[in-house]
Amino acid sequence: VLDDIRPLRELATSGASVLSNTVKIFATPNAYLAVRQQPTGPRFDASAIYNGENRQAGALISFAINKPVEKKEAPIVTTAKSGKKITDPIVEKKEMKSTVKYDSVKLEIFNASGVLINTIKQKAPEENGLFRMTWGLNEKAERNPSRDKPREGRGGFGGGGTSVLPGTYKLRISFGDQKDSTSLVVKADPRINASTAVTEQRYAMLKDLQKLTAAATQATDRLRESLEIVDEYEKRIKDTKRTDLKEVTDKTKVMKDSINALFDFVLGKVDKRQGIVRSPDPTPVSYIQTARGYIGRSTDPISDTDKRVYKQAEDKINEMVNRINKFYTSAWPEYRAIMEKVNLSPFKDYEPIER
Repeated sequence: VLDDIRPLRELATSGASVLSNTVKIFATPNAYLAVRQQPTGPRFDASAIYNGENRQAGALISFAINKPVEKKEAPIVTTAKSGKKITDPIVEKKEMKSTVKYDSVKLEIFNASGVLINTIKQKAPEENGLFRMTWGLNEKAERNPSRDKPREGRGGFGGGGTSVLPGTYKLRISFGDQKDSTSLVVKADPRINASTAVTEQRYAMLKDLQKLTAAATQATDRLRESLEIVDEYEKRIKDTKRTDLKEVTDKTKVMKDSINALFDFVLGKVDKRQGIVRSPDPTPVSYIQTARGYIGRSTDPISDTDKRVYKQAEDKINEMVNRINKFYTSAWPEYRAIMEKVNLSPFKDYEPIER
């Protein structure tokens, strides 16, 4: 589907030399914060159900890359005394190779104030040419709280964060050590009759909920680091096979249980059931998710329900923060002081070997 021929028009006007640039970003069409709704009919499409393909949501960004060709050193040709030409093999230079890498394409989005609000990084295409990436019209998302270590990189659509407000944004694309930029106009859905004031109010509330998410993530990060320390002590105590460490063994078990209990409070207990399940007990994090659902879906003026679910999320996160802070100002320092006095050195004394 040729839904944007701007790159073709620019090539027709400026010539194919445009593609000789290391990286080139083309003028982008206006992007719309479109509100989408499930059409009437089957809830989940199965076989024999035809659906036309809609235009992909978000901003459509066309760009071209042209990876520089690495120059190889030509063979050295010398002449021997006999008059014959001798071709010496290419000698590797001992100089430092270039640190410029062309393995990824990075798109940075800036708002009207010049603040970086999102970054999308993708693996560079194998071939040179004209390509497209999509930005979901979202700001950078806060990493969600979790028991597990976060995986590096988000890439892809750049979604998950708060939807941006209508306005003009700067797009800057990077490939290797080269950059190019253009502007993008984001508009509200013209079919939705929502005032600018209401949109900005909902945006502000969603940004505040994002801060609550950041607090919960910081809490689980600390708990995870502490649990790793406790696990390491537990392993070292077990490996020593000493009989004089019963007290610290007991305290280590108590500390491990305390950290897991805090994890359960913040995130809920680990559910090992299979299939689509839902915990019957809400957690501080689930209150944030509920509030985001109510506030993010509606375009109506802020309602009493919106205020109530926001206040509940705020109160639950404040309660969580107080419990976590209390743990790290009382129980954790006491455990640390005890364990730092225990000699768990892996070294042992050896008697001289007798012949």
